[in-house]
Amino acid sequence: MAGVIDVLVSPLVNTATPYLVDPIARQFKYLFMLSNNVKAMTDAMDELRAKRERLERDIQNAELEGKTCCPEVELWRGKVDAFDQSEVIAIKEAYDHRTNCIAIPSLNIVSNYKLGKRAFKKKEEMVELLAAKFDVVAERLPPGPARELPTPSMVSNQNSNLETISQYLKENMTGIIGICGMGGVGKTTLLKSINNEFYRSKDGMFDHVNFVVVSQQYSDGKIRSDIAKNLGLPSTNEDADANAINDYLKKKSFLLLLDDLWSELDLEKIGVPQPKLVHHYQGKHKRMVVFTTRSENVCGDMEANKTIKMECLVPDAAWRLFKEIAGEELIASDNLIQQHAKDIVRECAGLTLALVTVGKAMRTKKTAQEWDYVASMMRKSKYPGIPGMRKESDFFPTLKISYDNLESDILRQCFLYCSLWGEDVEIATDDLIECWMGHGLLDDFDDLNEAYNKGGIFIGNLKEACLLESVAAPWDYGLKSYVKLHDVIRDLALWITSDCGRNKQGWLVQPNSYLERLPEDVIDREVINISVNNIKALDGFPNCHKLKTLILSVEQHWGNPHPEFFAKKNGNLYSPEFFSKIDLRREIPPEFFTKMRCLKYLDLIHASINILPEEIGELIGLEYLKLPAHLSVFPMALGDLKNLKYLYILSYSGETIPYGLIASLTKLQVLDQLAASYFFTNVYLREENVDELLILKELKGVGIKIKPSSSTLERLLHVPKRRLSLDCLHHGESDFTSISISPSQLGSNSKTYLHELDISYIRSLQELVMTTEGDSSWCLSHLNALALEYLPQLKNVIWKDLETHFFLPGLVLLDINNCHSLTSLCWTAHLPHLKILFIRNCDKLMSIIKTGDDATKVIEKEGNLFKSLRYLSLKSNPNLEYIYEGELSLPSIEKISLSSCYKLRKLPLGLDSANNLKSLWVSSDMWDNMDWAHKDHFSWALVELVFW
Repeated sequence: MAGVIDVLVSPLVNTATPYLVDPIARQFKYLFMLSNNVKAMTDAMDELRAKRERLERDIQNAELEGKTCCPEVELWRGKVDAFDQSEVIAIKEAYDHRTNCIAIPSLNIVSNYKLGKRAFKKKEEMVELLAAKFDVVAERLPPGPARELPTPSMVSNQNSNLETISQYLKENMTGIIGICGMGGVGKTTLLKSINNEFYRSKDGMFDHVNFVVVSQQYSDGKIRSDIAKNLGLPSTNEDADANAINDYLKKKSFLLLLDDLWSELDLEKIGVPQPKLVHHYQGKHKRMVVFTTRSENVCGDMEANKTIKMECLVPDAAWRLFKEIAGEELIASDNLIQQHAKDIVRECAGLTLALVTVGKAMRTKKTAQEWDYVASMMRKSKYPGIPGMRKESDFFPTLKISYDNLESDILRQCFLYCSLWGEDVEIATDDLIECWMGHGLLDDFDDLNEAYNKGGIFIGNLKEACLLESVAAPWDYGLKSYVKLHDVIRDLALWITSDCGRNKQGWLVQPNSYLERLPEDVIDREVINISVNNIKALDGFPNCHKLKTLILSVEQHWGNPHPEFFAKKNGNLYSPEFFSKIDLRREIPPEFFTKMRCLKYLDLIHASINILPEEIGELIGLEYLKLPAHLSVFPMALGDLKNLKYLYILSYSGETIPYGLIASLTKLQVLDQLAASYFFTNVYLREENVDELLILKELKGVGIKIKPSSSTLERLLHVPKRRLSLDCLHHGESDFTSISISPSQLGSNSKTYLHELDISYIRSLQELVMTTEGDSSWCLSHLNALALEYLPQLKNVIWKDLETHFFLPGLVLLDINNCHSLTSLCWTAHLPHLKILFIRNCDKLMSIIKTGDDATKVIEKEGNLFKSLRYLSLKSNPNLEYIYEGELSLPSIEKISLSSCYKLRKLPLGLDSANNLKSLWVSSDMWDNMDWAHKDHFSWALVELVFW
């Protein structure tokens, strides 16, 4: 029986003993082992602190290697940091307080029990923390979808571009976006903002956003290495595997941001799946590439689906940015400082880099004098003179990369010569190309068109490099094309001409300076463009032995007019006494030209002088000469300029060129008497001058005014005529009753050479015949401007077996004036590129387009009448009843000007007409008499002409 009881009871006792004895023993330990418990607790605390510090050092070292703390370690750190160390300190202090001076604990049993229990439990908590073991404290994690990049805070002006690009990225699955613009305009900031936009986005649109700086001297290996590093793929220096990158990315949605691209980048070579290829992942993965570049060509080479052209800041945005950089409180502290600050911002012309760089330099400038000085330096393009600019370390060298990257030295020279024009000047592209020709940058051309075409290509190259920009001249209505050099880019060009600031004797370009006297530092200059207030400012001009280019403007101020200025005597406006009391001679000093023997390029077009000294003949190296507009004496010494290639004559009172002069200029390539403006000159080429032209072997183009005769026209057949005026005003009447615009009259080469044609003052002329004479390929394909003036007997313009749009495909300007016998001008509506139409003083003209005219019916159906017309001016046409009886679309019209056409009661404008109309200039008496259905609809555009 006892054995049975032992078998049943022993297991129960063995099982229950730990639950009964151990708790009792633990309670005794709380009471009788207080000192041991407190010591074990404090030892555990010291050990825990030491382990925490060791672990922290290990984590810091790992982070220096780019590693991240492991989650379990981070959790342990959190538990240790949350552990209440203050309670350990309180337990220790309570124990010390209960121990008497001979180290005998207090005899308060209850208190000792509670304190021992607290110490024991705290020790157990720390023992549990100390038991944790970590094989690895930190590890290298794969990169996240994106990393945030530092960007300036002032990017609000780019918000519209950022929104446009972000919207495109969200709406499309694949695509390439190019962001182009000049250096310093803010392209990199915008690209970083795109990166940060998707870094902050929580929608998971892209698995990876990869920002890579390409730069000018890039290698495929370096780019692959950067991409692999950003993706967390293995990479050994620059030997990252393109296949590994491709295998990884083709199953991901990615956005690749490439900064500073200078040429086409083969995405396949760097392992990036083509964003345009159709593939089986396309339905679920986005592939997008966005890049920045200074060259529009790169956008084309990269086959960008969308191109964003970044422009400089508008004035308000530029002002806000500059105030933020320079210090708004500082600028607002003084009205003079604020005014100078606005001048500085105006000189920066909205270029972000200039605003930021100069703004930083101005933060420490506290006085108005300092700000005035900086504004003055910037007006003179003297950035090195600005204190705090750090020798342009962040400014011009950054911009100069675009210049260095141009494909040839010739193109770099072309860019530098763009700086000869003043600030904010719209440069006519033909004027720029002629400047390049005069400086020998467009040599080796067979004909003048080739030179202009080559110059046009160079202009395109500079625009593609964002060093030149196209501008619209609102007064011009598309007659010419214009470009402009940004003010800071112009300053860059002048800085380069001074050997990047090392040579203080670089080009002197002050075209709007109006100096009272010449600067002292002109002696060693190679290029000078200055303006002076008076011809006397040229006295004492120094010996400029290095000077090669001189552009001189001379203003002439007479002061208050003499009282006899307005007197009429003997039927003349001015009296002889008036002329005897003033000196009308405005002559360059004779010794002036003797001090510049190396001169090759001389432009006097804006020099208000009427006499050139014979010493001009001593400029034996001169190749380009543009004469003043008001010469009264044509110096024969010009015949001594044996190396002259380009001669431009604007006007001179002698009306003819002295015989023998042209023939002596044996190297002459261009003679242009019509260079001032369309058809304006009073200089005729006489028949003996024509003989001189024919012996010039190098002649490539002429602009001439002649009295038309069969013999003269026949002798000029093979002369390359770029501008031609047939005019009888000063040389008697002509017996021409009919003139044909044909190969036999103008020469077959006029098809491509002739750009401007003027027929005027031929009072006997009754018909003008346009004919190809059987040569179906012949037309005036390059004719840009046509003027028919003072032809009182002209009744018909006959189109013989040809269509207007074929014969004059490129005509932009048509001026018809004082052609009293014309009754209709239907053919004008068929000119496909006509932009400007002037019709004046045509007494018998009743309509411009006759409804139902056979030649008009086809185009009426197609709706192409005047499709390119931008400016229509009708003046003093007393019998004009209508332009067109129906309604015209006129999709391009911007301005209509009407005066003294009193029978014109309505305009061919409907509700859907003239959507681009900006102004309707009408004399008040005409407008009151007009009445058509939609007159009120166009009253908003009305500008009443009080005087005409």
